Amino acid sequence: MKLSHSKVLALTLASSLSLISTASYSAAFGIAENSALGLGNAFAGGAASAEDASTIWYNPAGMTRIKGNQVVQGVHLIAPSFDYDDEGSTTALGGPIAADTAEDGGRFAVVPNFFYVHSLSNDLKVGVGINAPFGLATKYGNDWVGKYHTIEAEIVTVNVNPAIAWQATPDLSLGFGLNIQYIEATLNNKIDFASACVGTALANAVPTAVCAGVPAGTDGFSQLEADDISFGFNFGALYQLSEQTRVGLAYRSEIRHKLEGDADFDVPAAVPTIPFLGGAIAANFVDADLEAQPDLPASLSVSIHHQWSSNIAVMADATWVGWSSIPELLILFDSPLVSSAEELKLKDNIRLSIGATYTTNGPFTFRTGFAYDEGAARNAASRSARFPDNDRYWLTFGASYQLNDSMSIDTGYAHIFVPDTKINRVGGSSSLLSGEYESAADILSAQLRWDM
Repeated sequence: MKLSHSKVLALTLASSLSLISTASYSAAFGIAENSALGLGNAFAGGAASAEDASTIWYNPAGMTRIKGNQVVQGVHLIAPSFDYDDEGSTTALGGPIAADTAEDGGRFAVVPNFFYVHSLSNDLKVGVGINAPFGLATKYGNDWVGKYHTIEAEIVTVNVNPAIAWQATPDLSLGFGLNIQYIEATLNNKIDFASACVGTALANAVPTAVCAGVPAGTDGFSQLEADDISFGFNFGALYQLSEQTRVGLAYRSEIRHKLEGDADFDVPAAVPTIPFLGGAIAANFVDADLEAQPDLPASLSVSIHHQWSSNIAVMADATWVGWSSIPELLILFDSPLVSSAEELKLKDNIRLSIGATYTTNGPFTFRTGFAYDEGAARNAASRSARFPDNDRYWLTFGASYQLNDSMSIDTGYAHIFVPDTKINRVGGSSSLLSGEYESAADILSAQLRWDM
């Protein structure tokens, strides 16, 4: 049975959406993996190379370099490790936490993407991209030493990006896109009611003996779930400096989300029976609606692509990401528990990359690249166990195989090196999480390119 172009597009789109399970391995909780072809070059030249339909994401102006119509269907397998070793974490009262002191919070994830470019004419192109630009997936054991900070954190985004590109002059192309972005977040952790009881007793000049019924290890549980759909835009320009060299500039706007959802609390039976604490528990730890308003960051990229010879191309990229748009994660509850703020103090970061491509005289093309991705966490005190961020160094390789005149397979592999990462954060239940992460990641990507 022969499938029409429209049926193929529908099937590839459906398969993309069905696979989404995101994990961060760019700075903070950004996801760089939006092209298997680009991964081979460490995404160097992203705003200038415009080698396939994924340019919708990197620079929509690059669609003018796509001849005819093209579909790209890709998938990325991400295997991260966040191997934590404790160095003296304590409860809010300064006592030790009886829990597992070593834990790996990394979780395997699958990140798909889909891009389609349609030629209205030689000078006018339209397209749509569907990908996951932000994501987070960390999960620790229920009894690890950082259980009051986090047990599981998951953020899933789906970004739908219709775009248009125009060849304004023989050397200059311009592009513009809209972004419809869905975000869903799940955050959970345990609550240390034993320390809360003693701390409240001391604050109210009540003998701590009344907390005898709430011994150490009397933990409650908090689960927050919320989602939202918001909008943004992106635009870009691509300029041909010479026959061999082109430069690109691309900007993506900040997207202001207003997540709404539910907060569910599990309070141990012994806690509400404490006379002076029972009222506070009844008021502050009841299931309620919640609202959070994170502003996901803007970005600006400048890239260059140079055809060194008939077989060799070199490229470079510098990308700024405005992570300081999220100084804290403020959660407002529809209950007497007015708000909860997790201070992040994220800083803007820069990602620098270089790459090279070698095209053989046969069906194969080979790629390599290196990138430095600056961490967005300012220091050990502001670093979060939900995403133990640090500088990253990417070493990548890739290859393409031309199946026939209209179809190619692109593959890419990256190993990400991360320096030892200290955390010394006061957070959940006012406990201190003090330790060190050994982190790394392996990424394997593949995509099918089809010229229609």
